[in-house]
Order: sequence, then C-alpha cells, then structure tokens
Amino acid sequence: MSDKYPNLTPYAYCANNPVRLIDPDGREPIKPFAGTVSGFVRFMNGLSTGIGTSTGAVAHAAILRMGMTNGIKPANTGPFNESGGNRYIYTENGGWIDMSHFMFYAGRAYNYKQQKQQAQEFVNSIGFAFISSEAQMRWLKQAGMNPVGEAVQDGYFQEFGDKFTAPHSAYSYEDLPSDKFGADFGANYFDPNSKQTFSEQIQNYFDKVLKATSPQNAPNYNSLPNEYPDKPTRTNKTIKPVYVIDNP
Repeated sequence: MSDKYPNLTPYAYCANNPVRLIDPDGREPIKPFAGTVSGFVRFMNGLSTGIGTSTGAVAHAAILRMGMTNGIKPANTGPFNESGGNRYIYTENGGWIDMSHFMFYAGRAYNYKQQKQQAQEFVNSIGFAFISSEAQMRWLKQAGMNPVGEAVQDGYFQEFGDKFTAPHSAYSYEDLPSDKFGADFGANYFDPNSKQTFSEQIQNYFDKVLKATSPQNAPNYNSLPNEYPDKPTRTNKTIKPVYVIDNP
C-alpha cells in the first residue's frame, strides 16, 4: 500500500535535491532599480499573466509557480529582475528587499506549507497505519516541518553555491533577508481565499509588516551605485536586515 503514498520530502518538486540556484543578475540595490512597493504593484498588475490581479485558485497556482525552477535558475521570476525600476524596495523593518528573491521564496515557502498540510492530513488518515515505520517517520518529519525555515535553508544553499558560480552576487546584503521575508509572506500571510488580489496582499504586507517607504529614506541611498558592481559592496551571511535602525 505504501506505493500509493509517495515520500514527499521538502525537496519533492525539485527531484529530492536541495535548491541549487544562481542569482544571475540581481547583485545588490542600484539607483535605477530602486523603487516603491506601489510601483512594483503597478508593474505586477500590468503583467500579461494576470498574476497581480489574481485571487482564489488562480492566485494559489500563481504563487506556486513563483517557486519553481528550470535547471539551476528560478523559472518564473524573470519579469521581476527589473520590475520597471521597482526591483529593490526599501523598508524600515526589513531594509532593502530584492523583489525577485522575495517572490521566489514566497513561492517556495507556500509550496512547503502545502506539503506540510498534505502530510498532516495523511498522518491522521487510516492509510498511515499501513506504511512502514521508516515511511511513517518521513511523513511525521514532513508534517512537523517549518515552511519558512525550509525556504530560508534553500536561500542559504543558493548563497553558498553563488560563491562558486556567481561570486559577483554571493551574500549581497539584501539577499538572505529578502528570502526570509518572502518566505514569511508565502507561508504566514498569503491567503488564496482572501478578497484581496495577490498584489494587494503584497502591498499590505509591505505597508503593515515591513513598513515600506521611499528609497530615498534608506541610509545608504546616496551611496547606491548606478550600475551593478563587480562584487558586493557589503555582504550579509544572515537573515538579519542591514541599513535599518538597529543594524545600520
């Protein structure tokens, strides 16, 4: 009977391998791409995919697509690499947020949340009693996993890999915090049953949780480069944001 209940590990949709990604052109905030959450929402709403204005099952499918990969690259976050000049958003509580990272890890955490819920349902079903003890342990582990933690772990894998494949981008100061806050949004705030659209939920998260503000309010705005530098001007190997009041 166990073959009817496949082992869905936290890496199920990427062939049971931890995420191995590169950040192809998102190095760190630069002035031409520093924008606002309202500008990002306008850009998102204008995409032909309809992702920004989606609700319900369509929004559910859309956020799942955000976390998918094509080889070693994110498959569906390409449009956010420039975002009409609104890729990097400054927030009082989260520092600079890279929206390409934010959207990707929102999708991954939401996917892990679905896997966790599926595992919990199976653990409480009759079928759970008919699988091997080893399989039971795997399902119990999945049922107890932390979706945000799993997604953030993926982010650490990405940055570690970037040391070798994309050193110009590895551990740029906004990457890991962007991953963490994206994962938090995907797992704990996004609700496909909400009356708000996908983009409205993002706006709400940035306004109420992260306290988004004008990029000119960032303490390092005047020193932002106009072009991507060859290597990060500042690195950050933690999910704690920088260029904020308690960590300038």
